[in-house]
Amino acid sequence: MGVCAYVAGIAVPFERDIPLVVLAVSGGLVAVISYRNNPTGSSPLFFPVLIFLLVTGLAILVSEDMGRSLRLSAPLLPAVLLFFLVAEHFHGTRHTRLLYLTFSAVGLGIAFEVVRIAWRKGWVVPYGWDNWISDVRSPLLVVPNDTAFLAVVAPLSLALLWCEGSKAVRALAVLSILLSVCAVCVIQSRVAILTMIGSLACVAALLRPRLALPFSLVILAVTLLIDGFLGFPLVTKFGLIWNAGASRFWDARIPIWSVAWANFLQAPLLGQGTHTFDYTSIDLINTRWVHNLYLETLAEQGIIGLAALGYLLISGLSKALTLIRAELPEARILGAGALAALIGFCFAALFELSFLRQWVVILLFSLLGVIAQPASYKQPLEVTCEQQP
Repeated sequence: MGVCAYVAGIAVPFERDIPLVVLAVSGGLVAVISYRNNPTGSSPLFFPVLIFLLVTGLAILVSEDMGRSLRLSAPLLPAVLLFFLVAEHFHGTRHTRLLYLTFSAVGLGIAFEVVRIAWRKGWVVPYGWDNWISDVRSPLLVVPNDTAFLAVVAPLSLALLWCEGSKAVRALAVLSILLSVCAVCVIQSRVAILTMIGSLACVAALLRPRLALPFSLVILAVTLLIDGFLGFPLVTKFGLIWNAGASRFWDARIPIWSVAWANFLQAPLLGQGTHTFDYTSIDLINTRWVHNLYLETLAEQGIIGLAALGYLLISGLSKALTLIRAELPEARILGAGALAALIGFCFAALFELSFLRQWVVILLFSLLGVIAQPASYKQPLEVTCEQQP
């Protein structure tokens, strides 16, 4: 209850961090009640997570601005608590389905609000998106590419659709996927739509390889249909990538990546400190993230930090591969959803994601928690899982 309440609450603009209080109280109660039955450290991903946290802590200690690094690293605390609650205290696939359902509902709510606001604005979403995106009133959306959250969550919705018997849950999962595709098209995020198509196709490939190509074509067709209704702004935006004179994609990112690389060369071992990156362009546009999670980690935490992040992600992907070979059909489906979501996360991290975003940290450690459950998928199957959607 505490985990799902927190995940649902991070999308709502509370004046006080009520979801964190709920999560902390729930975690404290669980730790006291089940301390002897669930020894800490039994999770197969405990060591990679511990290494990542230790390296992050060391990067904060050597930071050029320790106060800023410490303050902006605050989302790591609830994220790590989420990881341990999910990995150590979730039992059976029922708990995992509830978490997937929560993420799917959050994605549905955010996508609905994006589409509603865009409809009010006459479906016009030029580069001046910042004039209306704040109307969505979700802390998860700061820039258009934050809709990558919807893309990473989409495989969890598809996993629910594939295995859950409840018609209400199936309907919610379908609406979440369709509205998420629509929202990404409306907001014209190239990173998000590529992640969406790739991660959903990945779920199909993991569960029914023969369905991967047809399913991908269906999602692509739906995307083009929605984009065509809007006048093909997303297709036009993709075309600008190869237009050297009009591409804001490369013109914006290459200078930022160059500065991040230069920062890494100045402090190659431990970097210049977590969340200390700053870039100001010649036209005075300022950004605090690198638009590449791996390069950002390299610049802020050095080679050691990048190695810790790589160890964490590779360990998660490796463990997730074992889930899709589980004996229980439902376990395979839920594992495929988590693996596809993590693959989508790793892809989106190439062009946009940053640990400055609360949802990036929360979603990553939630997925790792699901993947790391040591015995949850050894429980008896609780519902009848269909082999095909």
